[in-house]
Amino acid sequence: MESDLKENSPTPESTESIQRKMPKCDDERPPEKPRYTGITASRPAMLFLAATVLTTSVLVALPPQVKNIILRRQNTSESISKDWESSPPTYAIFGKSRTEEHLVHVVNVLHKFGYERVQVNESWNLLWAHDYPFLSLPNLKTLGRHQIVNHFPGCGYLTNKVDLCTTSLPFLPRAFRLPAQRADFLSYAHAHPDVLFVEKHNEHRHIKVRIPSDIDLLSNDSFVQEFIQKPFLVDGHKFDIGVYVVITEINPLRAYIYTGDVLFRYCPVKYYPFDSENVDKYIVGDDYLPTWEVPSLRKYSNQFGGSMRNVFEAYVRDQSMDPSKIWPQVEHIIRTTILAKEKDIVNILHSYKQHNFFDLMRFDLFIDENLKVYLMEANMSPNLSSAHFKPNSLLYEQVLYSVLNLVGIRQLRGAGAPIFSESSEVLASDKNLATDLNSCAYHSCENNCNKEECGLCIPCLSGSEYKTLHHAYEEHLHRVDMKRIFPKPILNLETFDIVEETSKMSKKNAWMTRWFFNKCQYERAWCL
Repeated sequence: MESDLKENSPTPESTESIQRKMPKCDDERPPEKPRYTGITASRPAMLFLAATVLTTSVLVALPPQVKNIILRRQNTSESISKDWESSPPTYAIFGKSRTEEHLVHVVNVLHKFGYERVQVNESWNLLWAHDYPFLSLPNLKTLGRHQIVNHFPGCGYLTNKVDLCTTSLPFLPRAFRLPAQRADFLSYAHAHPDVLFVEKHNEHRHIKVRIPSDIDLLSNDSFVQEFIQKPFLVDGHKFDIGVYVVITEINPLRAYIYTGDVLFRYCPVKYYPFDSENVDKYIVGDDYLPTWEVPSLRKYSNQFGGSMRNVFEAYVRDQSMDPSKIWPQVEHIIRTTILAKEKDIVNILHSYKQHNFFDLMRFDLFIDENLKVYLMEANMSPNLSSAHFKPNSLLYEQVLYSVLNLVGIRQLRGAGAPIFSESSEVLASDKNLATDLNSCAYHSCENNCNKEECGLCIPCLSGSEYKTLHHAYEEHLHRVDMKRIFPKPILNLETFDIVEETSKMSKKNAWMTRWFFNKCQYERAWCL
């Protein structure tokens, strides 16, 4: 293939012959301006066009699989040159709040990365939306190649509290939408007379534990949910845990959790004696009790510098219990919840030209006295403000640093050039993306891609598939403190059954999972 291209490309000799025909300059007098007329004047251009035609004819004659590789490399090269010539990247903020105190750390990190702020109606590379932007900004349906938004269209299927909590999932306490499921609720309450319920609204206000007879069954946009009455307590305080989650792509899905720490928030008043009228005993508000003020946690936090997660785990071990059983449950809950809503989000994405989106969410969970984990809710734009607790500022900026690196928003070097562009072959080329070479060769995938075994072979990848693998590879390189939870980490390669694992997945999710499995077989760092 390379020899064919060389034979049909302009040779060094042809270039020199063109130069000899050009007027020479005399060192002792200004050069005369050459006058080109007719065929002589256009000869260099004609030679260039001829070479282009010849090269194009070679591409046409090549097998489609090989031609795709060449065209992908040409597009990558063009993208790199454009990125290096561009000015410093820009970001805009979309939100309905009059103040931006809740976005201080977002702005700080982006400025540290070298991004310059512009208005929403100007040209930007990143749109950071605190509120759902897709109803207000219809132009997001036609994003440019170098634009990205921090939410997915349809993310409300995950973050709308009524929709999520009334989904039938085993780790969600039983919930009923009002008034639509009033009859089902009354039947369940009658069959479980000892159960208490918490009444919630989608705006997350007026939450309170009630008995069935005190619940407004005709209330709109609300729901009732079973209240877990025996939570795990730390020094008598109930708490919730907030896990930061990033979705980088939908269909195929890739999702990560932040492992640098977990946000622990403790109720300011001890749980017992229980009193439903005192919501500070069981509801976490803005003025929660922070880790460093809980008596049994102070020494681990203040004296030994433990993270919120490590400090909590130390306390659990002090109670002769094993905290390691908590986190596999957390990962399973988050992974299962996202997969349950993925199809709904995919349907929304059909009307968008480019899928340049990612989503930073916070999943809030709680733990019962037996260390069983339950899901409470998922927050679309988690609170990243340290206004109430200054020590949390480091956590928020570390989360943002990991998230932005993961999705390709990285620090600049010098006045404006990225360290590497998002499509740089220095970061990921064919050799980095290629897997299962023996199978590709055995099935002759360079000649025929109409076989299931050829789906991950480089010559058979479509442009969008190649881009997907390129992004997946770069995410792996720039995870910082992010851990992939889908495709699922492979804890034991010898017992991992790829056929069973992918049997109930969508076609694209199975394809993505097989690629990570193939990478894991040759390099164990890709297993996790």
